Amino acid sequence: MIPTAELTTAPVTRDLSKAASAHLDLIRGLAAGAVAFQHLRTLLLVDWPATSMHSPLTAVVYLLAKFGRPAVIVFFVLSGFLVGSSGVRSVQKGAWSLPRYLLHRVLRLEIVLLPALLLGLLWDSLGRHALASSLYTTAWFTGPIDLSWRTLLGNAAFVQGILVPNFGTNAALWSLANEFWYYVLFGLLVTTALRTTRLSLRFGLAGMVLIVAWFTGFRIMVLAPLWFLGLGIYMLPRMNLSARGRRVLLLVSTLLFLAFLGIAFSRSTPGFTTAQAVGADLITGILFSFMLYAILHANPARTRYKQFAHRIAAPTYTLYANHLPALVLLEAWIGVRRLPTALHCLELAGWFVVIWFYSYGLYLLFESRTASIRNWIEPKLFPRDLGLANQ
Repeated sequence: MIPTAELTTAPVTRDLSKAASAHLDLIRGLAAGAVAFQHLRTLLLVDWPATSMHSPLTAVVYLLAKFGRPAVIVFFVLSGFLVGSSGVRSVQKGAWSLPRYLLHRVLRLEIVLLPALLLGLLWDSLGRHALASSLYTTAWFTGPIDLSWRTLLGNAAFVQGILVPNFGTNAALWSLANEFWYYVLFGLLVTTALRTTRLSLRFGLAGMVLIVAWFTGFRIMVLAPLWFLGLGIYMLPRMNLSARGRRVLLLVSTLLFLAFLGIAFSRSTPGFTTAQAVGADLITGILFSFMLYAILHANPARTRYKQFAHRIAAPTYTLYANHLPALVLLEAWIGVRRLPTALHCLELAGWFVVIWFYSYGLYLLFESRTASIRNWIEPKLFPRDLGLANQ
């Protein structure tokens, strides 16, 4: 899950409409929920081919647990749109500062990530030693879990998947490395393109871009265009449409996006090759970008809807970063994956609600304080730039 809720690096000069902002909030909340629900189903219920209980209820449960991967792709596009547009506005106001931009981005990530890593260490250690579950000793996603301090620090430095594996059972952390390095690339490219940047510095920054691309490798760089596609959607001119035209544009783009997800990801065993998986990710990002552009033209929304969307989106990043170790501990406590009876499906829904409230509590403790922490740290690091930053 990816952090996109609090993104100000400069004053907003071209606000999203309140309706568009609410729609994006809803999408963020649903996307984080899709990732958590897929992991929850995978851990607590047997796989679809392993059961003959193919009732309408189980079909819905298993279908809803198919969209974790495209949800992450949606986050990449949204991040490029929101973070990138904030950077563009900062440049337009003459307030761009690469060090300050990187400070904002690092704080935004680390304020949630560091507690998540420590909680993951706690839950994984408890499951491994107190419950003695085989979940912690057998291969986990890409290999045995690693709770070493080297791996913890590597994840905190966003080199998981590059120099170290994901920390413990928290396989969801792979995408945070992508996010961080996309942030870095964007900051380097913007600074390189500024007219005020000296030619010699431009060459140095361009070299750093190449080094980052080489260091992070194919797995991260192949999805980078989707992040920048989100920025491209922001840069497109808006159309002057009637209310009916706005509804049609949003309906068509949404149906195209959902139809592709249903075709590409709803099978019980997609069996993608690497090339097919990359292709599916790219098509997902492109179709969602079309939907995102339609959302920018959204008609006004009701107040209650906007309040609801904002509420479920609030702990998005916290939910993404914290859910998996807690769910693995839950499965270690239960001890066995269950058949998808009606009762077990309802229990699954109940555990999903529990994990959401668990994440919301962590959000109140850490993520909700991001602005306060940033406002305390930034003047100490950039005292001369503070006035410019607040213009």
